[in-house]
Amino acid sequence: MNDNKQPRRLDEILEELRCCPESILFQYEQQRQQTHVCPNNCKILEALNSIESKLTNTQSSCEDLSKEWVDNQDVMQLLHISPRTLQTLRTNGTLPFSRIGNKLYYRTEDIQRILKDNYTMFKIRSYGSDK
Repeated sequence: MNDNKQPRRLDEILEELRCCPESILFQYEQQRQQTHVCPNNCKILEALNSIESKLTNTQSSCEDLSKEWVDNQDVMQLLHISPRTLQTLRTNGTLPFSRIGNKLYYRTEDIQRILKDNYTMFKIRSYGSDK
């Protein structure tokens, strides 16, 4: 493997094999489409399809996870608070968190819950009026 080349993902390799007429995967796919019956040696194709579907599911779950969890910087920007205030929220248990190594993560639904629970609506009185 050359140092200049980027590593390729398995699903990209499988797609390339499906499109290349010289590959055995392409030939199996053609044979299966023509006969509508999968021969015994087509189990390789089934295994590769299974791997590809697992990869697709893993990628989508990772994308969901990135939307569900945020780090310190994102929380401070969302809540407009300082690092010390965020530490206080963690310390007094107001904001639950997870620690992986030295990095802290927060669930977005916990942040939304804090905003919802502490929402107060009040009417600002006119400044300088007698009423």
